[in-house]
Amino acid sequence: MNGFGGARAERERERRKRAGGLFFETQEEYYCFGGGGIHLVVVMGASGSNARFGNTTPRVGVRGNAKPTPKTKALEEEEEEEEEEEKTKTPNELLGWDETRKKKKKKKKTAAPKKRAFDFSTYKTRKIALEVAYCGAEHCGFSSQGAEVSNVRTVEGALFEALKKCRLVDPSKEIFGEPSVEYSRCGRTDRGVSSLGNVVSLKVRSKVGDGEDGDEENEIDYVGNLNRALPDDVRVLCWYAVPDGFSSRFDCTSRRYEYHFTRVHLACGENGSAHTESEEILDVERMREACAKLIGTHDFRNFCKMNVKDCHDYTRHIRDCSIEQKRVERVTGRFLHETEWVLIIEGSSFLWHMVRCIAAVLFQVGLRADTPDIIDELLDLKKMPRKPLYAMAPEHSLVLVGCKYDDSIINPDKRRVSEDARQGLEMHALAAARMHRLKARLWEEIGARAHLVKGTGVDGELKRSREFTRGLLSSTYYGTAAGEPKGEPVSLKHRSTEKTYEERIEDLNAKNERKKTRTQKSHA
Repeated sequence: MNGFGGARAERERERRKRAGGLFFETQEEYYCFGGGGIHLVVVMGASGSNARFGNTTPRVGVRGNAKPTPKTKALEEEEEEEEEEEKTKTPNELLGWDETRKKKKKKKKTAAPKKRAFDFSTYKTRKIALEVAYCGAEHCGFSSQGAEVSNVRTVEGALFEALKKCRLVDPSKEIFGEPSVEYSRCGRTDRGVSSLGNVVSLKVRSKVGDGEDGDEENEIDYVGNLNRALPDDVRVLCWYAVPDGFSSRFDCTSRRYEYHFTRVHLACGENGSAHTESEEILDVERMREACAKLIGTHDFRNFCKMNVKDCHDYTRHIRDCSIEQKRVERVTGRFLHETEWVLIIEGSSFLWHMVRCIAAVLFQVGLRADTPDIIDELLDLKKMPRKPLYAMAPEHSLVLVGCKYDDSIINPDKRRVSEDARQGLEMHALAAARMHRLKARLWEEIGARAHLVKGTGVDGELKRSREFTRGLLSSTYYGTAAGEPKGEPVSLKHRSTEKTYEERIEDLNAKNERKKTRTQKSHA
């Protein structure tokens, strides 16, 4: 085994020279292991006859009759320090290997194997319908409208991202408007509106292919895969196998909406007793009478936000319009009594903001600002050709409950969801509901502590209860909606009006004509 090299060998030779007066022009060095350490053995000459190996200290040849120089005390201390230092060294250091240099030495990087490109065309596809539920509070509506590029948070944008992440659609192509995907949506809900069963249909990657019904056990777990990729407030409930040409929008026979509202009764009597009747605060029976007038086929241009550029037919058919009590009276604290109600509207299709406008007009009737006959007058364009100015009901209380289709295509018996996905969805829903109940109890307790009991009598109790109820009917999550008049509501008959449909068309044509003239001048 070769010995020390470089500066280390030179130092060792100097030390040996001082110790024994030895100096060899030609020499070979070896290591000898034994005696609890490593020792340097110097063999002189070609034959090395004067050197031999011992257990501990090698014997070194001496030239002629030269006597070795006795060791000094300083030299002995130096040797002892070196021996202690050598005991702490690693075997690699004792052998002269430089570990730091070895660490710094760059390993030859092996080229990472390239990921195989995902070729969607090699897979089978099938047409399915997905039933999607979501909480719209944190979303800017359902429709993406290029949200993937503009970073606007929408339900459809999250769904598109999950579909591409799971490779259920070709990630290199757009989903909306792509002929090979055949994507369509049923309900295009507004910002803040939630859903328990919106439906979208599209072609996705499949293991079994199109037309092979009944082999769902070998099919991709669409629900489980998508729910793992979707945000917490969006969930796929199930999927259906649908035929080619199916459209979740145009094949829908009816859509069902629910608008939730609360009637607050502030009891100011002793021990929480009430002096006024609940109907004096919000007359639900009058609202039910007005609901019956909405059923049927009517022109609802006074119950929507008109978009004359894209919509020219405002006739819609309402199958059901009713009000039901959702939950029994609940007492918050000691003096605040709440009753929850739900407005149910079902129809073939709806105009822009139509349900929220209907709810706002019904609240006018419930607050006794207008009679139920106001519905007849708004539906009669000869009597009321212009829509009165009124604020829509807030969006967060509106829920798209479900969409109905032909039973031969979509019905509860055709729902498909794996057991693992069903259990995961159930646990996710229970955990989210528990958290929201905790938040609700927290805010109820805050409201109870903020409540100040005053003996204001019957008039004060009625006034304050109506203010609370009306504030909740027109409020967003926090505070009152902008533009709502203060005090008692004003009848729709006494409000300012908007432009008619014909006037809006004239304005649109004039705008287009001005735009056309500017374009011609710029090219001239």
